[in-house]
Amino acid sequence: MQKYVFSMEKVLDWRSDLEGTAQQVVKEKQEIVRLEEEKLKRMTSESRKLKSEKLFYSSIDNLKRHNLYKEVLNDKITQQRLNVEKANQDLVLAMDSLKEAHKDKKVMEKLEEKEHTRYVDLLKKKEQDQLDEISTLSYGRSFT
Repeated sequence: MQKYVFSMEKVLDWRSDLEGTAQQVVKEKQEIVRLEEEKLKRMTSESRKLKSEKLFYSSIDNLKRHNLYKEVLNDKITQQRLNVEKANQDLVLAMDSLKEAHKDKKVMEKLEEKEHTRYVDLLKKKEQDQLDEISTLSYGRSFT
């Protein structure tokens, strides 16, 4: 009996590779989102710290620098929020791509399963035909 080989094995392998690549991209995008959120969290924390500092006993020059730094930091926080949003959008796109790759792979696996079932059924039918022929021949010999 010959071993079963899926006729589209290379396509299935290719789609599995695409799914693996898509999973890797999703992991990378998740890491980027995590890093960007961490950076935003640090900036926000620093901004809160600056706002809570007591500058009552500082000079006017220090107050101006402090205020300018707060404004620059607020601008950076705004930009970082945009970076986080962009990273999240990239992650969503990567996840959609992963879903599509997974769906394509599942289609091929289902096709392989159906083809394998047909192959097994065909083998069973051939075996049954052989058994029928053997029993017919042995029945015919018993009367001669």
